[in-house]
Amino acid sequence: MGSMMSRMIGSGLLQSVDFILEHHRKSSTAVLPQSFLMHSISIQLDGPSKVEVWCGEKRTRVTLRRGDITIAPYRFSIDGAYVEPCEFLQLHLSPSVIERAASEVGRPPAIVPVLGAVDSLAEQTIYQLEEELTSRRGAGEYVNLLVETLATHLVKYYAETCTTKEVGGFPKYLLATTLDYINGSLDRNLSIKEIALAVGIEPARLARAFRVSTGKSIHRYLNERFK
Repeated sequence: MGSMMSRMIGSGLLQSVDFILEHHRKSSTAVLPQSFLMHSISIQLDGPSKVEVWCGEKRTRVTLRRGDITIAPYRFSIDGAYVEPCEFLQLHLSPSVIERAASEVGRPPAIVPVLGAVDSLAEQTIYQLEEELTSRRGAGEYVNLLVETLATHLVKYYAETCTTKEVGGFPKYLLATTLDYINGSLDRNLSIKEIALAVGIEPARLARAFRVSTGKSIHRYLNERFK
């Protein structure tokens, strides 16, 4: 059993709406049945760590690696879970934050649950938020902007159901970005390293998420495009 550590990094008011950012380090944990009272976005800080979540008869297993994102929407319920030792950041957003972001972009304020997505934009936004809240700067306006940016990102790209096949894969916007880059560069030899740099994801994570999202490796996809 590892050590148990939980620390609240910061919380704030965003037009009278709360958000909370926490840093957790936990030993192997059996999670009791629960319903989430806020939208919860977590980023894995270490790994790999195996996670199993069950909702009714459905059990979902995934191995989380550093940077992987998990989303538990407001009112989402689980019947239990088991988590190996892990360290993660967890941002809680109140429903009002998501509702306002949704109204501004003309989308429904419905976020779907996601387990282990690779999303460089969401990841970097939360890292930046942590840096602001833990530094002496912590400028209120910039913190609010980061929270609003993330909320808008969530309602734009996580409003559709993610299938089990997509566990550990890309959200659709990032898959489209990756494919657009590949398809626009077929006149030369592309390396995984170059593609990874272009979309802001480490090569190993890019290769894994691409295979999960498309059912084929990047090398196979490139070979098929060149034929």
